[in-house]
Amino acid sequence: MELWSAAEREVAVAIGALGRVNPFLPERRQWERRALGDAFVPGPAVWSLGDTDNPNVDRVAQVSEDLAERVRRRLEHRAPNAEERELYGGLVFMVLYNRYAHEIPLPADDDAQPVVTCWERYLADFRRFFRHATPPDPEVDTPEHLLACFWQIRRAFELVLTSFAGGSMPAARLRAATWQSTFTHDARRYRRFLYRTMPDVPTLITGPTGTGKELVARAVGLSGYVPFDRERRRFAFAPTFLPLNLSALSPALVESELFGHRKGAFTGATGDRVGWLARCPRGGTVFLDEIGELDPLLQVKLLRVLEDRTFAPVGEERVLRFVGKIVAATHRDLARAIGEGDFRADLYYRLAGDRIVAPSLRERLDADPDELRRILHAVVSRTVGPDYADGVTEEVLAEILRVRGAAYGWPGNVRELAQVARNVVVQGTCGPPEALAGTSASPFSELDGGELPLREVDRRYARHVHARRGSYKATAEVLGVDWRTVKSLVDE
Repeated sequence: MELWSAAEREVAVAIGALGRVNPFLPERRQWERRALGDAFVPGPAVWSLGDTDNPNVDRVAQVSEDLAERVRRRLEHRAPNAEERELYGGLVFMVLYNRYAHEIPLPADDDAQPVVTCWERYLADFRRFFRHATPPDPEVDTPEHLLACFWQIRRAFELVLTSFAGGSMPAARLRAATWQSTFTHDARRYRRFLYRTMPDVPTLITGPTGTGKELVARAVGLSGYVPFDRERRRFAFAPTFLPLNLSALSPALVESELFGHRKGAFTGATGDRVGWLARCPRGGTVFLDEIGELDPLLQVKLLRVLEDRTFAPVGEERVLRFVGKIVAATHRDLARAIGEGDFRADLYYRLAGDRIVAPSLRERLDADPDELRRILHAVVSRTVGPDYADGVTEEVLAEILRVRGAAYGWPGNVRELAQVARNVVVQGTCGPPEALAGTSASPFSELDGGELPLREVDRRYARHVHARRGSYKATAEVLGVDWRTVKSLVDE
């Protein structure tokens, strides 16, 4: 008795592939087509914010249910070989995911470890499907582990889909890279064994200022694997994301915030402080924004954390173990910083094993001009609410195109676009065209032979350079002054 017909086997291969491929790449559509045949409904090549009505998802779920039930009954009379067991396991994985993943609540502020009320029903189905054929890897493919994977996949999909708007191919590649930062390019291999070790792999996010690097970091950081505790019917801990902006603090404060300190370790240390590394639980993430600004002495300490997962608080000899994940971001050219002696090459190589590049807004618009409308719609929705977003978006878009034009460079990227959109909503305009030459305009262009106090000249030039370099430290290097002086001028 054959377990599969040729046609059934082809469908099972396609459904199993849908359980391991990147859902934000065009290949997802190709596998949907192979699974559904003539029942496939064409649509956008990639997922984007607002593209939530994909009829193929429900159709694939129904095809999976029907095929899994037929094969399950045949298994009562015939034991599968290893290849058939692998194929059947991938099919059942998708069936159980489609049945139960959306019954598991997403984390909320008031209950970050939700109770799983469907556990008994899920467990009964798991046992029924695998009564006559064990899972492909019985030691790993336990009901608790698969349920934890379901919750992780659902959390990651929602985070990646909703964190950044847009449907251009650069935006799709950014979503795909964010997804693979968690699950790698083969989610089946991740579920088998890499879920244990991926937190040891740091993620480096690079790209111009204003491109949403922190949104990427948050999506990666909150998508980690969390084991399921069947006794409590809850997940073991809440997803944790601990951000630290390295350019906003002095090196001494960065060291204290990151590593912690003992009472009396330095002047002003009036009590013990638990740093981010010690506070981060297993499965949590510490996000180091503007890693390119990290003091050279702290780079050595961070390298130790990445190499052997240990650290010591300031003023303490006891060595602690870091159990979370490091995600770092920078707008700086780290290769250039290494050449100039400002950044350690060994730290860069340790960070760059998993690298995500955030595209500029201009790159996204060049790939798809309609991207401007999509991003504006998301920005406007947060300001006026979804019920009024369509009409207001068109008003904002018309004003931006009138004043800045379709070829405007957007040096401030998505952050600048969001500011301009809010300005149009509030003031009805985004400012006179002559004020929109970009960050390359002179901060003194309106003088026209007049005079300014020296302090005002310093303040304007410091802000001008800071807008370009993005941090107090980098600006201080250009101006040849202490970073505190820059901060006082910029924030004045």
